[in-house]
Amino acid sequence: MRYAFGRLLRLNGFDVREANDGQEALDCVYDFQPQLVVTDLMMPVMDGVELIHRLRSDPRTADLPVLAITADASEQTEMKAREAGAVEFVTKPVDLPTLLDRLRSMSH
Repeated sequence: MRYAFGRLLRLNGFDVREANDGQEALDCVYDFQPQLVVTDLMMPVMDGVELIHRLRSDPRTADLPVLAITADASEQTEMKAREAGAVEFVTKPVDLPTLLDRLRSMSH
């Protein structure tokens, strides 16, 4: 799924860096300094909620917009993601036009 999202975003003008897990994503954020982060909530090593917490706790990334993606459509999961600091929340299966609209609005 990550590869499909990456390709879609590249085709729509986004410069994309991909990570295999939450820790790699955190390292990538510090190296790449993106305008926004898209994270799945379920990842190995460090889940998306922990990634968002770490981004919010660091002054360098505290204001970085984060969109969380998950297969769990429960209100509890969305609440956890938003409490951690996710700006947007999208459930799988992802509606691609909606995803692109949200990412464009987050990057401006």
